[in-house]
Amino acid sequence: MALAFQHTNRALFVRIASVVLIWFLLVLGGSLLGTFAQSPLVFYLIVGGPVVLYVAGYLLSDTFRRFVGSLVGDPFGITALQVYRVLGVSMAIQALKGALPAVFGLPAGFGDLFIGLTALLAAAAFASGTTSGKIVFVLWNVLGLLDLLIAVSTAALAASLLAGPVTMAPMRLYPLSLVPAFGVPLAFILHFTGLAQLWSLSSQKGGNSSHQAALV
Repeated sequence: MALAFQHTNRALFVRIASVVLIWFLLVLGGSLLGTFAQSPLVFYLIVGGPVVLYVAGYLLSDTFRRFVGSLVGDPFGITALQVYRVLGVSMAIQALKGALPAVFGLPAGFGDLFIGLTALLAAAAFASGTTSGKIVFVLWNVLGLLDLLIAVSTAALAASLLAGPVTMAPMRLYPLSLVPAFGVPLAFILHFTGLAQLWSLSSQKGGNSSHQAALV
């Protein structure tokens, strides 16, 4: 039974990894070909589409919710994965060099750096199994989501109301376009999934406790 469960988990992991790899390759191809620079609409769809589909699937489909709850088994793995967010500091570096608007690049870049550097700490906090550890885990995810929302908001401001001589154009060109076109939606999905898994695990424990109390 245990071997069958491990085999199922391994097969699920391979399928998920394959989907993420194909997603990344499509984004990489669009970035290298200059598709995002030539068509802003395609760029915005690539950035927001996966998030909208994922959240809609979770809210509207019981099957998808159960699937999300089963991913990785607990939130530790997908939290540790967010170490990759340290790469977002490239936006702060470009802002300091004058290649990106500071109002966008500095908070987005340093925010990503902070989330990436603390990802393993948040994962360890959850793994501790303590109430304080879960609180730290939730706060870290909330901060990570706020960082993404701030990045999107300041990007919109820098591209419109605060538009100046330094533009957001480099964010639609390789290699920086990989950050908003792949890194941002992936980070949002990982945060959302981590919190959803925590909720699912808490609900299961609450249900088991109620069932045991009823038997007593």
